[in-house]
Amino acid sequence: MTAATGMSERRRYWLSLAALAVVLPLAIVVNSWDSLSEWRRSEFRTPIAVERGTTQAYAGAQWQLTGLTRLPGATPETTLIVAEFDAAVDDPALLQAGPCAVVLTDDKGRRWLPVFLPGRTVRQGRPAAADKPRCYGLARAEKGKTITMAETFTVPEGATGLALSITIGGARPAYLVFR
Repeated sequence: MTAATGMSERRRYWLSLAALAVVLPLAIVVNSWDSLSEWRRSEFRTPIAVERGTTQAYAGAQWQLTGLTRLPGATPETTLIVAEFDAAVDDPALLQAGPCAVVLTDDKGRRWLPVFLPGRTVRQGRPAAADKPRCYGLARAEKGKTITMAETFTVPEGATGLALSITIGGARPAYLVFR
């Protein structure tokens, strides 16, 4: 190997490393563009504030919060919140356009997701709510029917200013907030 050959090999080595430093981040951005777009869309959400007792059109239905009941929790530091709400179906296709997600928040900005199954306390304190379908029951929506739903949350005993948020995937970025 001559000195000139060794020099050109080193130059190609450093050029390929420099090209890799440019191409690798570019490939990552190109391959993750859909995920970045979805994340960006989810960051710009539009809340629709709804006062308790009133109805609001959203995602092909008329929504209303019918109850937010406190029950004793599993420990003295917790409380169960049973949120009951109705959706009077206007357009089943819009209502079924994406998954339904429900979140409970308080005035401190803390968020809770629903528990998987209602417990014995819910069955004793609100037996009618324990047997209502959850928000994922919208797949069987029919025009003109009203779907009554309930979700249960475990929150700290001192949680105040509770608000229920409902999001339907096909209606994003808008979502309902019952205060």
